[in-house]
Amino acid sequence: MTAKQDLFTRIARKHLSIETLEPRNRDSLDFHEVGVVGLRQALQDAYDAGRADAGYGSESLIAALRENLSPEAVAAIASWLQPASISENVSREVRWFAEQLAAQALGGWDQQNRLAEDLGL
Repeated sequence: MTAKQDLFTRIARKHLSIETLEPRNRDSLDFHEVGVVGLRQALQDAYDAGRADAGYGSESLIAALRENLSPEAVAAIASWLQPASISENVSREVRWFAEQLAAQALGGWDQQNRLAEDLGL
């Protein structure tokens, strides 16, 4: 069984009370009635696992930033992330990203401001 198949089986067992995802060629064993709450939780677990696997978790992002960018580069990027004429939702998302850069990748806004000042930003 592959890691992905194992993950799917664990999610199916946990949220849907389905013991196996292998076809057993009997309708009574291969078709299941599931509630929407369990289905939603199963889909959320699968979605979260996919995001984590793709490196979208905040820890993976911060690790990638630290590995590939100098603190000065992160400070410069955070400084330049000033939303222009964009929607409120996008503006909020850009502010969140800048906060993540400053707080998590650099150790806080004080460090961000110090580095930005050193860079003349």
